[in-house]
Amino acid sequence: MNQAFLFFLIKICLTGIIVYFLVNNVDCSQVITALRQVPYHFLGFSVMLTMAGILTTAVRWQKIIASLSKAIPLWDACYHTAIGAFLSQCLPSSVGGDVYKGIILKQRYKISTSLSVSTTLIDRLYGISSFVIFAILGCFVEWKSLITSSIGGLIALILALVVGGLVTLYGLKFVKTKLPSFLMPIVSFSEAISLMFSHKKNALIIFVTSLISSLCLIMGAFLLSVGIGLELTLFQIFISIPLVIIISAIPISFAGWGLREGAMVVILSIYGVPKEEALALSLLFGIVQFLAAFPGLILWCLAKSPSLSLYTGNNATTN
Repeated sequence: MNQAFLFFLIKICLTGIIVYFLVNNVDCSQVITALRQVPYHFLGFSVMLTMAGILTTAVRWQKIIASLSKAIPLWDACYHTAIGAFLSQCLPSSVGGDVYKGIILKQRYKISTSLSVSTTLIDRLYGISSFVIFAILGCFVEWKSLITSSIGGLIALILALVVGGLVTLYGLKFVKTKLPSFLMPIVSFSEAISLMFSHKKNALIIFVTSLISSLCLIMGAFLLSVGIGLELTLFQIFISIPLVIIISAIPISFAGWGLREGAMVVILSIYGVPKEEALALSLLFGIVQFLAAFPGLILWCLAKSPSLSLYTGNNATTN
């Protein structure tokens, strides 16, 4: 059996197991009731915020590319990011969009494989980092509820591991002479991050757009929580949503489904949110992300081929 197909089946099975466990431990009628009571305008504003986050991510990705290689037109970056967002929602892996963008950079713009991979990984890295910043901010404000919670220590451990991993990744280039050869690809990635920081203007734009993009997703989720009637503060959402997104990005379920719902139920239990309402919020959050990414499908269908024929600027320019 093909290894990729086997991995796909494993993801489907894991997703099914998580969903089965959740469904059998909640009152589905209450979940449906919570879903129905969300005003449509709340749903619409959440979709618009998520779409704004996707477009902001496109600006970030463009600046990352310009810092490491050759600048591409902003329209192209938006075009690819929109399609990538949709692919991340409908492909088995939540990183399908990242793979797509890396392939496009190599095939369309003749950027080397290593730099194509580096740009997409750095883009993902900045997204995670900005979510961690908001989560840490929320932890400072809501520290009392975390201390008294049974999983508060686990949340602190997750954030500490993510921060430690980011710092270690950046610092590898300083000790590269002492590292074994099999770690050299990671060292090259660390050096690419340093190279990007040397473009101070781009680095600032990348940082700001990362914060804006993450804030758009968080505020979209906050609107949904208000629509459901959850009595959650904004800072509680600052903690919950970044953790849910980081956990659901682990490629062990189908596009994050199931894993995201399980994480949402567990994390929101800190604040006494019933499982049914937490599950409803997670489902709405997933639906909103899919709807916001739907224009990517339209762009994909309008193109004559995956090599993308809707460009206004076909060639990369020097930075």
